[in-house]
Amino acid sequence: MACSSCGAATRPGAKFCEECGTRLDAVCPTCGARLSPGKRFCGDCGARLDGAPGTEAKPPQAPAAARFGSEDDPRRVAPSGYTPQHLAERILKDRAALQGERKQVTVLFADVSGFTSMAEALDPEEVHALMNRAFELMLAAVHRYEGTVNQFLGDGLMALFGAPVAHEDHARRAALAALGMQRALGTYREELRARRGVDFRMRMGLNTGLVVVAAIGDNLRMDYTAVGDTTNVAARMQQMAEPGQVVLADATRRLVEPYFHLTSVGTVTLKNRAEPVAAWALGEPRSVAETRPLTPLLGRREALGALERAWNAARAGRGQVIYLVGEAGIGKSRLRLELRRQVGAAATWLEGRCLSFAQSTAMLPISDLLRHGFGVNEADSESAIIEKVTRGLRRLGEPPADLAPYLRYALSVDPGEPAIATMDPAERRARMFRAINQLTRRSSQSRPVVLVVEDLQWIDSASEDYLAELINGIAGEAILLMLTWRPSYRARFSEHTYITRLVLEPLDEDDAHQLVRATLGIDDLPDELATVIARKAEGNPFFLEEIGRALVESGAVRAEDGRLALVRPASAIMVPDRVQDIIAARIDRLGEEQKRTVQIASVIGREFALRLLRRVAEATDRVERALGDLKALEFVYEKMGVADLEYVFKHVLTQDVAYESILHARRRELHARIGATIEELHTDRLEEHVEELAQHFVRGEVWPKAARYARQAGDRAAALCIDARAVEFYEQALEALAQLPESPETARLGLDVRLAVRAPLWRSGALDRLFEIFKEAEALATRHGETDRLDVVYSFFTQYYWAKGEQRETIAYGQRCLDTAERRADLGLLVTAHYYVGHAYLAIGQYRRALEHLNAVIEALEGPRATERFGLSGLPYGGACSLGALCLLSLGDPEGALDLIERGERVVQAARHLYSEVPLMISRGRLLNEGGRAQEALEVLERAIAICRERKFAGQLMRALRAAAPAYSMTGRHQEAVAAARESVELQEKAAAFVERSDYVYRVAEAQLHSGALDQAEASARECIGFAHRLEERCSEAGALWVLGEVCRRRADREGARRHWEEALSIAQELEMGPLASRCRESLAGLG
Repeated sequence: MACSSCGAATRPGAKFCEECGTRLDAVCPTCGARLSPGKRFCGDCGARLDGAPGTEAKPPQAPAAARFGSEDDPRRVAPSGYTPQHLAERILKDRAALQGERKQVTVLFADVSGFTSMAEALDPEEVHALMNRAFELMLAAVHRYEGTVNQFLGDGLMALFGAPVAHEDHARRAALAALGMQRALGTYREELRARRGVDFRMRMGLNTGLVVVAAIGDNLRMDYTAVGDTTNVAARMQQMAEPGQVVLADATRRLVEPYFHLTSVGTVTLKNRAEPVAAWALGEPRSVAETRPLTPLLGRREALGALERAWNAARAGRGQVIYLVGEAGIGKSRLRLELRRQVGAAATWLEGRCLSFAQSTAMLPISDLLRHGFGVNEADSESAIIEKVTRGLRRLGEPPADLAPYLRYALSVDPGEPAIATMDPAERRARMFRAINQLTRRSSQSRPVVLVVEDLQWIDSASEDYLAELINGIAGEAILLMLTWRPSYRARFSEHTYITRLVLEPLDEDDAHQLVRATLGIDDLPDELATVIARKAEGNPFFLEEIGRALVESGAVRAEDGRLALVRPASAIMVPDRVQDIIAARIDRLGEEQKRTVQIASVIGREFALRLLRRVAEATDRVERALGDLKALEFVYEKMGVADLEYVFKHVLTQDVAYESILHARRRELHARIGATIEELHTDRLEEHVEELAQHFVRGEVWPKAARYARQAGDRAAALCIDARAVEFYEQALEALAQLPESPETARLGLDVRLAVRAPLWRSGALDRLFEIFKEAEALATRHGETDRLDVVYSFFTQYYWAKGEQRETIAYGQRCLDTAERRADLGLLVTAHYYVGHAYLAIGQYRRALEHLNAVIEALEGPRATERFGLSGLPYGGACSLGALCLLSLGDPEGALDLIERGERVVQAARHLYSEVPLMISRGRLLNEGGRAQEALEVLERAIAICRERKFAGQLMRALRAAAPAYSMTGRHQEAVAAARESVELQEKAAAFVERSDYVYRVAEAQLHSGALDQAEASARECIGFAHRLEERCSEAGALWVLGEVCRRRADREGARRHWEEALSIAQELEMGPLASRCRESLAGLG
């Protein structure tokens, strides 16, 4: 007899399995039901048992393989023809939940080894009978573990475990079924060998992954489509198997390893997979399942004490910051609740949220804090929000006059000052941060303030920057800031003495037992069960809670008079290995309406408003009843402190699992409907929801709206200098447009998006991607005759080829743009062309010609138009002044250089455009250093470097570091000089830029020379000369030659020094580089 638990064969007469200890009872080979001794028919399915007379209720026959594939093939019967009644009833009972659903399953493939030669050697009727019996044996093993045969495959079958009936241990069941089949077929093989001389062996393969349950009919007809390559890998495992062997893919191995002996059989390379797949041979079940030993774990008393100390210090006016770090479900939210309980009504409590799907929404958690603070709710009109802000500020006394506009801007309503909309984004964001900080500090003067922002692993960069600023200035305020995140997040905040970092570890066994008792409301918990649950959850509080509830809800345990009673022995209880499996099983146990509600809500998001859910679900009464049930089951809870009724998934993992269970087609439909509903509900406040709308319409594949809202979301992010998010949204807009038929309208929008992405991509240094986008724009504009936009494209090419160091191309494109600009009287095109042509001449050392073009920019923009950008990242007026100053410095005119710098500074500072201030700071630093005022130069340049790092101005940062290197050398800080110069080169390489690369490398050589590293200086100088020849940057070649001369002098090689300095002097005189020529003459004079 085979053990019904582990499948092991046991000796006749044994009452208990000698492998796993399970009591042995006879089971029906068809449906797996336990049988009473001596019975001739199964009481569950009516199948005739061995030796019973009669023909009633015969088990269904699976026909032979010889005729598989024809339309009249009997094996094409519906699955109900070979699915036991008890299993069929379970499947049909859950059909509503299974019509279109994604499930995690284990796939089993089995086929007969050498079937073709066997079929040729035997009569077709014999093959039919032989295979018929084999299929009966295999079906019995599959059904014993509640698997489902999906289809017959000629000489084998495909079975699924975990669908359509969900099982938390589907992989283990599949492995047991496979071993059971092999054992049953082993006996059959001996019989066939004795009677017919046939060596009948099966090969089997298993893999675990997602499949899609596409449809179920009344006759149990099911269609499964693999997501990814789940079934393909299972089939390849089966092909790898030796006759009589079961081979597992690594995905299955991870789930069954504790329960079976496994042996590696190597790897297999699969099509469309970068890495080979490891394969394992399935052995016999382990006598005792392997479990990982528990490690020493900590409780929460220490963390609670730290929170209490931080709160007491904060309310005494010594601001505090708490970092709460831990895995999902480890108890961060619970500690937040404990802190709130401690604080009570003694403080103003404000919370902000970071959401996994809203990382692209700028300032989301910070705007949440403001909304809660001012009592703003979703239904408020713009005027109502403005009134609430006004009232809130009035309660605080008389705030500064410029406080309200920036707070209103942060809440996405009219700031009341038109100048804010046109302000430099970086400056606007800085002022907005100051306004929020000032509001928080003013609030804390009358009452302590507690700010909580959770899940920073999903935070947007703007909010992260704000929190960094808040942390740095919190010390003397009655403010407590709590931030929570998962270990995957890498915080970049400053360290301060008033910061407490709490890393939450898993609970120890005693604490875990207490938590399970509290969760189940049971005082007397059997140690055996408590240990099973604690080990399975590994100390994660969320896992512990969910496992306990799953056991109760599944009927495995029940509470009786305050004590937990086991329905089955603890050893027989299967506790899920992963919390995702637990949640999926809980969701499957919901009623149809509750499950539908959970799934729709999961598409909306972690938090969802009731009125939005009602509209999307189109079932108002049923939705509210379902939510009531879901609250009782603790899937969701009501969000407190908001005017509109909102709900929150208790755990984000619950939302994730529910979302992943929905078919892609259904998701698309729901996303589209949610987007349309948000439009209807917020017609007068769409600007606040553009990120949300873009997300839903992109996922809903409503391409026209996806393109429009993604463009608007990109513009919002770009306005706050959140370049990565801006680019992400712009790319989404382009992807959406690519799905639409090309027309003049879509072409114009596509061009506008490509032109808009120029500034954020340029600032981030993504030159190659930018070039690809503008080549697309060139082709698109040419096809549709968009000449104005084509001119902008060509002006970009002048910028691009300049950055790549291809200055002849820059000048050619620039001249083309100048001709067009003059013909059309296009000021913007004229300015950008002159700017980059001038920059190109500067790069190759033709300073006089560079000044002609740069002065043309200054003259054209002198006056009110000096603050316009014309699509560039910075103000061309300020940039021309900065570059012109560098030309004059190289020519030996520091007074003229200073005049240009000051003219540029007046304009960019009046415009409050920080990005444009940096180049002028760099030029001023160069001027100061070359005038012998290195320390003053560093003060300016280090400020420029700090701004660039903070704002992520990649291009400006490399230039600032290059300028700082000689100033560090002049102040004796040689290591910092070399480090700055090297970093500038690395940043250029990372950006794939080459403009002035020879000068960047020259600065490395110069810094190495001053540090005394002569060999390194020589190597860098020669590298510089190589770049100078390639890029025609002769000005840098002259500097490198001077370095080589100085290296020779220090090595006492007077002739080498003379030769290099004379070459340098010749180039410097040709290019009119007065200061460098003077240095060369002085050096030569020193040789005597």
